[in-house]
Amino acid sequence: MAEMPNINSGSPYLPVGVAIIGGQPTVRHDIPVCAVLIALYLAGAVGNMTIFQLNRRKGHKFIMSVAMFGLCMSRIITNVLRIVWTTQPNNVRIAIAAQVLTNAGVLILYIVLLLLTLRVFRARRPKMGWNKHLNRTIKAAYFLLFFALVVTVSFTVLTFYTLNMKLRTDAVWIQRSAILYMMIFNITSLTFLILSLILPPALDSENFGTGSMGSKLTILAVAVFFCNFLSGFRTGLIWSATRPASDPAWYDTKPAFYVIIFGFEIVIVYLFLFTRFDRMFWVPNGSSKPGDYSSIVLGETSIKEPEQEKS
Repeated sequence: MAEMPNINSGSPYLPVGVAIIGGQPTVRHDIPVCAVLIALYLAGAVGNMTIFQLNRRKGHKFIMSVAMFGLCMSRIITNVLRIVWTTQPNNVRIAIAAQVLTNAGVLILYIVLLLLTLRVFRARRPKMGWNKHLNRTIKAAYFLLFFALVVTVSFTVLTFYTLNMKLRTDAVWIQRSAILYMMIFNITSLTFLILSLILPPALDSENFGTGSMGSKLTILAVAVFFCNFLSGFRTGLIWSATRPASDPAWYDTKPAFYVIIFGFEIVIVYLFLFTRFDRMFWVPNGSSKPGDYSSIVLGETSIKEPEQEKS
C-alpha cells in the first residue's frame, strides 16, 4: 500500500490513522470470528493429517495432505495472533507477526494447486507436460516464489522499523513487485487448467488416481477460481492507495478480510477433503515421463511407494 505518515513513537512504529486490511481487531467483532475460523481450520488440519497417516500405513503417501495440514496450522496460529492482538492493541510485534503469517500461509495453496493442475495437464498432454524446458521453468518459478516470499516478509517488517519515508516508499514498491509475481505464479495454475480444457487429449493421454478426468477438472476449476480471486484481491490491496481509518475502502473492511482471505481458503480445504483429493490426484512415485501415471492405477493394483513425481 502507499506510505503511512502517521506513526506512533518508539520502534517498532505502529501506523495510526490509516486503514489496514481487516481493520484494528476488536474483542467484540474479531474474537468470535477468529474462534470460528480456528475451529474450522483445526478440523481441516485433523482431517488432512488423519487421512495422511491412514494412507501412510497402507504405503500410500500423499504429501499434499501434509501441505494442507501445514496451511491449516499456519492459519490457526494467524487467528490466535489476531485474538492476542485484540487484547494487546498496541503490541506492534504481535501485529507484525499476524500480518506476516496472513501473507505467507497462502503460498502453500498456490504450490499445491500448481502441482495438481500440472498433473492433469501432463496426463492430458504427456509430451507437452513432461517437456524438459517446461520442467526447468517450473523449478525456476518455485525458486522465485520462495524469493518473493522472503522479500515480502523482510520489507513488510522493515516498514515497521524505520521512519525514513524514502525507504518506506521503496519497500512498498518492492512488496508490490513481489506480490505481483505471486499472482503471476498463481495464474500459471489457471493456464494449465485452461490448456487441459481447450486442447484435445493426446493419443497417449492417461488418467491417474481415482475418478474420471472430468471430475478432476471440475474440482480444480472450483479451487483455481477461488485461489485466483484470492491472489488478485491480495495484489489489488498492495497496489491500492492508502485510505484513512475513518473512511476505509470496501476491501479494507472486516467482512472482505475474513470472507475472502480466510473464507475462500476454507472452501478449498474442505473441497479437497470431501472429494478425497488424496486418492483422486495420486500418482505413482518417481513419475518423470509419459506413461508413468498409468503404470499403477489406484485401487486396481497393489500400491508401491507413491507420490512425488519429478517436476
